[in-house]
Amino acid sequence: MRAKINGTELHVTLAGEETRPALFLAHSLATSHEMWGLQLPVLARHFRVVAFDMRGHGASAAPAGAYSLDQLADDVVALADHLGIKRFHFCGLSIGGLIGQSLGLRHGQRLDRLILSSTFTGPVGPDAQKGWDDRIATATSLGMDSQIDGTMARWLSAEFQQAAPRSAQWIRDLIATTPVAGFNGCSAAIRDMTLEPDQLKSIKAPTLVMAGEKDPGATPAAGERIAQAIPGAKFHVVPGGFHLCNVEFPHHFSETMLAFLLGGENG
Repeated sequence: MRAKINGTELHVTLAGEETRPALFLAHSLATSHEMWGLQLPVLARHFRVVAFDMRGHGASAAPAGAYSLDQLADDVVALADHLGIKRFHFCGLSIGGLIGQSLGLRHGQRLDRLILSSTFTGPVGPDAQKGWDDRIATATSLGMDSQIDGTMARWLSAEFQQAAPRSAQWIRDLIATTPVAGFNGCSAAIRDMTLEPDQLKSIKAPTLVMAGEKDPGATPAAGERIAQAIPGAKFHVVPGGFHLCNVEFPHHFSETMLAFLLGGENG
C-alpha cells in the first residue's frame, strides 16, 4: 500500500493479523523494506508487522534535499497514526537504528519495546562528516553503482558473498536501485545528526542493542556504548556478523528479536 505521510508518499507492506501487537521495521541506508524478507514470515506469526520504505528509498517518493533523523522518526509516528496504531514495537538497523534512537527521545510514549541493530550514536566528528560529504558527491556524479562495492565489503562477509552469490546480488540490486536523491537525503541526516549518549539516558522503552561481531562500521564497541547509555538496555553480539547480520545470519537474528519482543531471554 501507499500512504501520504508528512507531505510525501511512503510504500508500506503489512503482514500478520491486525489484532496482534504492531512491530515497525526500519531498514538500512540504500536498501528497502525487502531487506527484512528473511524475517517477515516468522515475525508475522506473532505481530502485525509494518515494513515500510523510508522516504527516498524503495518504492517510496524521493524528495530532493537533506533529510533529518527527527523528520524520519516523525514519519514513523505519522505512519502509525495513519494506520490507527497507538503503541508499537520498533526494530531499526543501521540508519533505522538511528531513527529508533530519535523515536525513543521524541516519541517514547508510543514505544513498547525498541531494538537498535548494527548502529551507532553521535556526535559525528569532522572526519566522518567529510566522509559523508564525499559519498554524497560521488553518488551525485557517478550514480549508485559507485556505492556498491565498498558498501558490500562492509555489509556482508566475503565468505558469504562467495557461498551465496544470488543472495549477495539481491542486496547489490537494492543498493543500485536506490534513488540518488534518497541516498543523499538520508546520508545528510546521518552526517548532521546530533544524537549523543547523554541524551539516550532518557529513553524509557525496554531496549535491545544488537551488533555484528565483525561489523567494521557499527562495531560492537559502538553498540555497547548505546546499551550502556540507555537504562536497563540489553546488549547482544551476533557471532561472525557483519553489518547486515539479519541477512547473513537470519535465523539467529530472528530468534534473538523474538525472544526479546516476546519477553524471553535475548539469546
